[in-house]
Amino acid sequence: MGLMVDGEGVQEVLTPLQESEIRAGLSTRRIGTTIHLFQEVDSTNDEAVALAGRGEADGTIVIAEAQRLGRGRIGRRWQSPKGLGLYLSVILRPTIPPHDAPVLTLMGAVAGTEAIERTTGLVTAIKWPNDLIVHGRKVGGMLGEMAVEGSRLLHVILGIGINVNQTEADFDGELRQAASSLRVEAGHPIDRTAIVRSFCESLDGWYERFLCDGPLPILEHARRRCLTLGQQVTARFGDQEMSGLAVELDDDGRLVIRDAKGASHRLLAGDVTLTG
Repeated sequence: MGLMVDGEGVQEVLTPLQESEIRAGLSTRRIGTTIHLFQEVDSTNDEAVALAGRGEADGTIVIAEAQRLGRGRIGRRWQSPKGLGLYLSVILRPTIPPHDAPVLTLMGAVAGTEAIERTTGLVTAIKWPNDLIVHGRKVGGMLGEMAVEGSRLLHVILGIGINVNQTEADFDGELRQAASSLRVEAGHPIDRTAIVRSFCESLDGWYERFLCDGPLPILEHARRRCLTLGQQVTARFGDQEMSGLAVELDDDGRLVIRDAKGASHRLLAGDVTLTG
């Protein structure tokens, strides 16, 4: 990161990501051993899907400076301005049944919270199932997509988007209430290369643990970081809606909601709003 002085005063120039800088000091067994860095793509998840189809290895990452069609869950658009955020996808090839794959999205969220905290000192929580929250506002999110052949899991593409160096002016009026960036919350610009390295290292550690010990260590950590638990929520999935108390994450990573009649409902996916 450097500064450039022009006639209007001091203008900030944010350093672009470079593969050599990311690799310098990166200590992982799987995640990031192969790096594909693009200036602009439609979506890093789409690029990772194409690479996975051509046989790219477990742990390969795709990073872009900008996305034209970045997306979040339920087809929502993820704003991906050039040079300001982290837009990264990972190819994972665990030998597990497809029904065990959803917990990998929570694994990515746990790694994301750790990376933000280590790099910025900002306390970061998870809003189930995939949002990264700082000071009550969303700074990032995960998107997990899997490919299955019969009963066999071919791969999981785990995408993460983090608002890193956006300012308040970079968010539209409506979005400004719910979304923020690490720069806004920390009060100073953030080194994106450090965030990339930290995320890869954290994800690498959790992935190794998942392959050795299964999902329970991830779930235990996610439960501690999940701000949804203990809250009144409204959940929407498809054309259905349900309200109640979010009481726990079960051992499959599903959110358990107890409704007003005391009945429990388990959500594998959905759009959850905190209501009290």
